This record gives sequence, C-alpha cells and structure tokens, in this order.
Amino acid sequence: MGPLKDVRVLDLSMVVSGPFAAMMLADLGADVIKIEPPEGDVTRNIGGKARGGVPIGMLSWNRNKRDMILDLKREGAAEVLLRMAEQADIVMQNVRPGVMDRLGVGYEAIAARNPKIVYCSIAGYGFTGPAASKPAYDPIIQGWAGVMTAQTTQGKPRAVKNILADKVTSLTAAISILAALHEARTTGQGQHVTLAMIDAVAYYLMGDTATEHTFLPHDAGKRPTMATLDPFKTADGYITIAPLTDKHWAGILDAVGHPEWFEGDEPRHERVRRCIKALIDFFPTKPSAYWLERIEAADVPCGPVNDFDSIWTDPQFVANGTFVEYDHPQGGRVRAVRSPAKFSKSDPELWRHAPGKGEHTDEVLRDFGFSAGEISSLRSSGVVL
Repeated sequence: MGPLKDVRVLDLSMVVSGPFAAMMLADLGADVIKIEPPEGDVTRNIGGKARGGVPIGMLSWNRNKRDMILDLKREGAAEVLLRMAEQADIVMQNVRPGVMDRLGVGYEAIAARNPKIVYCSIAGYGFTGPAASKPAYDPIIQGWAGVMTAQTTQGKPRAVKNILADKVTSLTAAISILAALHEARTTGQGQHVTLAMIDAVAYYLMGDTATEHTFLPHDAGKRPTMATLDPFKTADGYITIAPLTDKHWAGILDAVGHPEWFEGDEPRHERVRRCIKALIDFFPTKPSAYWLERIEAADVPCGPVNDFDSIWTDPQFVANGTFVEYDHPQGGRVRAVRSPAKFSKSDPELWRHAPGKGEHTDEVLRDFGFSAGEISSLRSSGVVL
C-alpha cells in the first residue's frame, strides 16, 4: 500500500478536475469513496469508448476508489454525509459555488462536525467576481487563462488538444490538499482549500510564457515568447531538438555536416532562423534513427516524436515501467499509466478497479458505522442507492 494508507477521502467531485486529484490520492493508498448522485458522474454518460459497461472516463480518473450513490437533494441525505465526514480526513467537491452550502454539506457545516477536516472546493473561475457562477469546461479555461494565445501559430490562437486546464488543476489540488492535511495533523485544525481553475492554469503557464510581461510597465501588444521548436520531419517520421545555446548549435550543425550554417555577421536570432529553415529542408533526407544517433553523439538535447503506436514500446518507457496492463472484471484487458512517483519504502499500485455506480454503497456505510436497519431505511427512502 502507498504512503497515504491511513487517509480517508470523500470525493463528491465529477468529470476530471476533482476526480483526477482524488485518484492521485487513491493511487498513493488513500481510501477514496466516490460519492455520486443517482444519475452518476457525467463521465459515465458522455460520449467516448466503453466496454462491458465501463466507460473510459471511469477507468482514467477513478481507479482505486470505492463508490456509493447518495442523493443529496433528499431529506436526510446531508446528515448521512455529515456523519461520514466525522470519520474522514478530506472532502472534495467541484460543483458551482454555493451549491454545497445550500445542500447543507458546505465547509462550515462539515467543519462544525469535524474541525480537522480538509475541505477542497474547485471552481472554474473563483468564488467571487463576475464569472463565479459561470459553467466551466476546459476549452473555456484555456482561452480565458491565455493558453490559446500562447499556442498562436500563423496569427491564430489555438487550443492545446488535451484537457490541460482540468489536469493542471488536479495536480494543484492534490498538492494543496496534502499541504493542508499535514497542517491539520500537526495543529488539529483543518481548513477550507478553494481553487479556481483559471488561477491554477495561470500559475502553470506564466513562468516562461510571460517573460515579455514580467517587468513593468510592459509594452502593449507584445506576444508571448515561445522558444520551443516544433518537431522536424525526417524520412520516416519526426524528431525534436532543443539547441538552446551556441554550443548546442555548433554541435548539431557539426553532426549534420554543415557548421557553416551558423556562421555570419547577422544578429544571432537571424542565424538561428536560417539554421532552422535549413534543417527543415535537410532532415527529410535521412530517417529519424540516423539523425538521433548523430545528434545524441554531439550531446545536443534531442528525442523521438512518439505516436500512439510506438509510445507503448519505447525503450525508455519500458525501462521506467510507465505503462501497465491488467484485466478489469467488466472492461476486460486495459492499459493504464502508473502513478509516476516511486517510493523506496512503499509501493503504490492498482489495488481497486474503477468502480461501478453505487458498487460499494452498503459496504461504505457499514464501514462508517451505519447499522443494517439504517442502511435499509436509507435505501427505502431513496437517499442511497
């Protein structure tokens, strides 16, 4: 089991930003109880591949959790959650600001029953201000927080083809929750951790993207400086290079047999631009392995551009044990990415399959001290399913 084996989490979040953060804690050994409404997490119902009734969204963001159904809109449901929170360390939710308070399970209500609780609330835009109540999804956050502008090519802002905003928020949430948990266990006092997705993305983005806008006053109209080179086409695929210094440029041009490309009296950025254009034309004359062998020998940072056929068997990923395959009881054979951190004294691993909706309702309630009669009554009234 992982280092969080003595931590209990009530995960009321849905989609990705909250569930992924909770899964990180579960991967590290925490007992995470996913608490869904009767209709289930939206990832059970939106488009995407599923097999054996198991949607990809559940496999990707909800492994190592237990699952119960609790209808917080029904009378008596809030009391069930409050009783459970008395024995929990962490509560997580990502509905719109104010909803949990209206349901009677906001931070103040839960902290009154358990002062040591760490309660994490995730919102798209924050908890005050003109956009606080707006619905938030990844493309909107990418645009709002500057990601699309940072990806501008040919004069047009572009999206990162990945749910970057949700996942950056998840990482920030997991770190922040563990910091608050450390303090709660030190002082005996928990706290409310609030996190806006646009803030998490700006925190992630601006360190290198805002280099033209850090010293004030900045010149209006300047675009972000993006030094990363796009991949270079070769005879059989693509490679990436990162010649950041003059030494790197000399090394790579020696490796390809054209040191003269960097010579001249023009400003450095003009000579770099000339080299890039020359390499764009030159690299397609040989396969990727040919170029990588020579560029690596020159000690210039470089690497392959894996596609989603080659990445699974890439020798470095194989050496790292990055990907794991296992049999899901309903979904069959599946592939996943291991929790990336390796610990010398514990071994986080897949220890629970992504759960079915309400699969563990009775088990969880028993673990939290509810009697058989209470569970039967809660089922009869529709509070739990």
